[in-house]
Amino acid sequence: MIKTVVPIVAGVALSLSAGAGSGFDVAAFGRLPVSAHGRVEQFDSVARKALQEIRGPETAPIDPILWLLEVLAKPDTADTRPIFPIKSPELLGKLQLQAANAGTNYYAFKDLGPKASEIQKQVANVKASDRTPWQEELTALRDKLILYERLKNSLQPNSRLQQDANGKPITFDFAAELARYQADLGEALRIDAGRRRGNTERLAVATEVRVRTFSRLFNFVSRTGSLALVPPSNTMGSNKGWSNLGSVIVQSAQGHQPPAPVAFFAGMSSAFAQGNPDAFNSQVAQYGQWLAANGLVPEPRDAGSRSVETGK
Repeated sequence: MIKTVVPIVAGVALSLSAGAGSGFDVAAFGRLPVSAHGRVEQFDSVARKALQEIRGPETAPIDPILWLLEVLAKPDTADTRPIFPIKSPELLGKLQLQAANAGTNYYAFKDLGPKASEIQKQVANVKASDRTPWQEELTALRDKLILYERLKNSLQPNSRLQQDANGKPITFDFAAELARYQADLGEALRIDAGRRRGNTERLAVATEVRVRTFSRLFNFVSRTGSLALVPPSNTMGSNKGWSNLGSVIVQSAQGHQPPAPVAFFAGMSSAFAQGNPDAFNSQVAQYGQWLAANGLVPEPRDAGSRSVETGK
């Protein structure tokens, strides 16, 4: 039996709807392209499919794009959203979760994530042909947790950052950290070019350590993230050649600066996490212009844009 006891009031903190007025232009973000499972789609489509796959077909009182932005850039907040359904009373008992009311109950990743290893163990201990209904539901829950975790680490290494924070809110500023990495990498490339010409100048140890540390951090994204955010640079409008953002950063440490989309996504992440809609909208617009110049124009989903205001 899974031992952790977590009393839960299911259904709290779920409301996350798009509001009118000034704020984050989530509609424009939703039109941006991304590659998921080898297919290029809009973020809007990816968000809706993922939320439905996790939460089920019932209408959710939550804006899918805004939810996905939280998952990518504000994981501490996203982890509190009760989106994982559990119907079986027996499964609730096995997980030692408290039912809030009759019918389907929804639980948050912060309550289920710590149980993930034990859930995986329980699933592995029973053959698929021998599973009872609650064990089938447990298997489905395991798959939903994996889907969520992979989405959560597609832009930045959120699970690793949360682990390092040890229960405290993460304070990762992707845009600032990337800017420092690019400056350090530029210095490393300059010195390397000089040494090839016979110069004896050496890279400062602290700079080398920072480059390696940042690259290793994003190696986690390269291994875990499910979305390919970075489009190909040499193919106009292609579905092929999209790259995992973490892989792109890891490869850049071998001797070249990351491509422009990395900085755009870093800027969006920091602006959203810091509650700065003007900066967020500017990064989305600039990235849209970059995409247009490279033959990857985001297609409008509707005539107007949709903005939301979010709490910090």
